[in-house]
Amino acid sequence: MKLKTLLLLLVLLTIVACKQAEGKREKMPDAKTDVVRSKKIAANSIDWVDAINDKNTKALEKNYAAHAIAVITADSVCNGSAQIAKYYTMRKNKITALETLFKVEANEERGIHYELLRYETDSLQEYVQLVIWKKEANKAIREFEFAEASNAAAVNVDTTEIAHSRKLWMQLCNAHDAEKLVIALYSPNTIYFNHKPLVRGMEDLIKEYAYMNNENYSLQLHPLTLRVVNANFAFEIGQCSGSYNGKYILVWKKDANGNWKIFIDSNI
Repeated sequence: MKLKTLLLLLVLLTIVACKQAEGKREKMPDAKTDVVRSKKIAANSIDWVDAINDKNTKALEKNYAAHAIAVITADSVCNGSAQIAKYYTMRKNKITALETLFKVEANEERGIHYELLRYETDSLQEYVQLVIWKKEANKAIREFEFAEASNAAAVNVDTTEIAHSRKLWMQLCNAHDAEKLVIALYSPNTIYFNHKPLVRGMEDLIKEYAYMNNENYSLQLHPLTLRVVNANFAFEIGQCSGSYNGKYILVWKKDANGNWKIFIDSNI
């Protein structure tokens, strides 16, 4: 009797083990397409990755605001959800890993968040992506984004010059000299995003920043995070105080002379 019971128990254990192994095989993802789904990653980011990996144009469009902006390079900007979706569906690589590096609420009333994401492709290339999210119909969608290839050696890049440039930015702003500010600290092909037609180039930015010439205007910049992405790019998200008390974004880019200039500027 004991022998029969023991045999029956062994059979049951074997069946359970087989079922568990079968379940694991069914759930085992393809190593080249599985996304590391960290607890810090929001569902909207997972939806974005799934749509990219599936080459699903319609699903990708739903991840973006109708008039969203995706900056690819200084000379290549995708305007609108349809154009952005087309860009991603034409790319060969899939995203295999994803994590949030930094996220902060920028405007509670409008449901605006700033986020830095790190993702890796199946070609083993890492990127850091800057995203501006906004809530629309109770769903967070992308309104602005820019990504740069990441380099592990970037952690050793000296950011002292960026700190000096930020200090100069405040000095010129508070001296009410918008023209000198832009000429001294912005790249010729600079991009300024503020939920209206994209401002591109120094000349248009000088006009945009004319309000700084008001003698009563004052502003201080307090960085919350500064992420050096590679030898030529650094992403900054910070808090303003003074005449404007919202969050800001600065993407610093090293020019041909080795000087850090502002390539992308944004505030809410």
